[in-house]
This record gives sequence, C-alpha cells and structure tokens, in this order.
Amino acid sequence: MSALPASPRIGGTADVLRSASQRTLDSFVERVEQRVQRYLTLRTDNEEQADHLRHVADRTRWMYYSEMARINPGVSVRVSEHEDGLIRACTYSHDMGKWIPREELQALLPTDAFNRDRVFAELRFTANQAGLFTLAVRKRLDLPQDGYTPEYDSAHHLVSAFMLVTDDSLGFHTLEADDQARLVNMIVGHQFGSYFKESLLALSLRGRSEVTTGMLVDVSRPDRMEGDLLAYCFHDADISDMLFIGSLERRPNREDIFHTGGLVKILMINLTNRIHDVPSAPADLAGCIRSCQGTVASACKEFMTPTAVEHGYPWRREARRFLTILQEKNAYERMNSALLDRNRAPLDRLTSVRSLTRLHAREFLNRPDEE
Repeated sequence: MSALPASPRIGGTADVLRSASQRTLDSFVERVEQRVQRYLTLRTDNEEQADHLRHVADRTRWMYYSEMARINPGVSVRVSEHEDGLIRACTYSHDMGKWIPREELQALLPTDAFNRDRVFAELRFTANQAGLFTLAVRKRLDLPQDGYTPEYDSAHHLVSAFMLVTDDSLGFHTLEADDQARLVNMIVGHQFGSYFKESLLALSLRGRSEVTTGMLVDVSRPDRMEGDLLAYCFHDADISDMLFIGSLERRPNREDIFHTGGLVKILMINLTNRIHDVPSAPADLAGCIRSCQGTVASACKEFMTPTAVEHGYPWRREARRFLTILQEKNAYERMNSALLDRNRAPLDRLTSVRSLTRLHAREFLNRPDEE
C-alpha cells in the first residue's frame, strides 16, 4: 500500500521550519501506517481496504478545502501541513479496530475493572458505548475461531480509539494534548450510524443479541466532533465513500488500474459473509444487493457539511444505477451462481465473485453517464 498522496495546496514557509509537534505527529502517522500495512497483508480484502483509505483521505482534503473556500469567499485557503497530518493520522487509524488480530486485541485488554474504566474515561465513552465495547469484544473472543460478529463490527470505531490509548508502541500519548483529543473525537464520531443501528436492531428483534436501546442510540455520536470542521469533513468523506463505485487510474498504452470504491467494498463484505456462512449474512446475491441499497439510501441522511449535501444526491443516483446493473439477468445469474456454488472451496468462490464484481465496476466506470 503506497503512502497517501498529499494535498497540492500543502506547503509554505512554516513547512520548512517544522516544529517538534509536527515531527511528532509525522512519526505517529508513520507508525500507524506501518501497523495498518501489517494488518492488511493478512486480509483477502486488502486491496479494497487500502483503496478505501486512499479515497477517504483524498475526499477529506477536497471537502475541507471546499468548506474553507465556501466559508471564506474570495480568500486564498489551503490545507496546512498540520491539518494534513491529522487527516493522515485519522485515515490510517479509524478502522484499525476492524483489522487487529484477535490475539493482539486480547493482549491490549486491561486485566482489571479499574484500568478498563480508566481507559474508558480517557476516551470519554458514554456508559452505553462502554457497554457496547465490552459486549462486542466478548462476542469476538467467544467465537470458536476468529471471525465476524455484527456487535464487533458496530463497535469497531470504539476499538480503534481504544487501541490508540492502550498500545504504547503507537506513541499516541507523545502527541500534543489537543491533537490527541481531536483524533479520538474524529474516530469515535466518524461512525455511520444508520447502517450499524439497523444491523444491531435486526439482531435484537430476533432475540439474538444483548444490545440495549442505549447502545443503539450511542453507537453513533457525531456530537463528539462539534465545532471541528476538519472532523465533520472526515465524517462525510468516510460515509460518502459508501456511494462510490471506484476510480480508474489511466495509464497510457497499458491497462487502467481499478481502485475500489466503498460501495464495491461493502458489497464484497456481504458476499464474503454469505460465502463463509455468517449467521446474519444475506441468503443470496439479491440479499447482498438489498443490503447495499439500504446503505446507499441512508448515507445522504447523515452528511454534516454543505459540500457533501450538495453532491450527495448525484452520488446516490450513480450508486443506485450500478446496483441496478448488477441485477440485470446475465450479470445476476453469473454472480449468484458463483456465490452459491458449494461444490467449490470458499476461497475459490470468493475469488470468482470478486473478479466478477470488479469486472462489472470497470465496465460501469467506462460507460457514458445516463440520466
């Protein structure tokens, strides 16, 4: 995974005489990036996850610049080196809780209630968030072998923040106090509430979860970011990627490189869960597509910035158009057959549906726009 590209408007005299706090932030980003690279090499979806990080960072920079320009019309604005460092730090760390191997997570857990509560207090978790974190981690540790649980998926942002303050090797506490607070608020606040609330609520209605009403309410707390424009932009960049099919990196005289968007990523998560017989997984391709349609329908409702609101509905139309194409007879039958073919090993089925999904995404991006 290559380093995330910098904003073209980062620079200036202050960047030459870099402060000690900036060097500390850069070192922290480097350590977190290395950790994320190690985690992603262990995953079959490493390309999709790496592309998500790239897209979220780029979208955050664009949204933040757009918002500053909107608020300050006619004034030259730029993303400072320090703000770009915070973007990179949050981008790499916001999903670490999804990727940490189970044995590493268990090693980070406090051995007594006093130290556990001390960490929760530093992170300013509500009682409901602390309860969701505890339930989610227990559910994952109780699995016969490491795997997916909806509770843990819904608490991944809490686990990501928890990792920052408990894993001393990351050096989080060397950062300036204000940077520490902003990063934790951005990570805890970035959560896509509707998607996870619906997932947990479905479990609760079937009597298959210990999730309480309070946990459902507090699974997403965007109020943690109040007054921080950069945090708002990160929140919207992460959620807007769920409407994004992907991008093609044009290369003269060579095949274009396809970079996966968040919509393809969440479709692949649903397909993967089906292949591995996760209890809450959709039954077939139609169910996987319906799950993505629900995510697409909810995303625009959670945007916090005028920039995201303005662009959200065109993004949603494009996402819906792609999902409709996957339901066309030839595409659907081929993908659904590969998905449900139990005569093939799970890894072979996953490779097939990933290839077909990427093929349809490439074709979609090369089609002319349609009304």
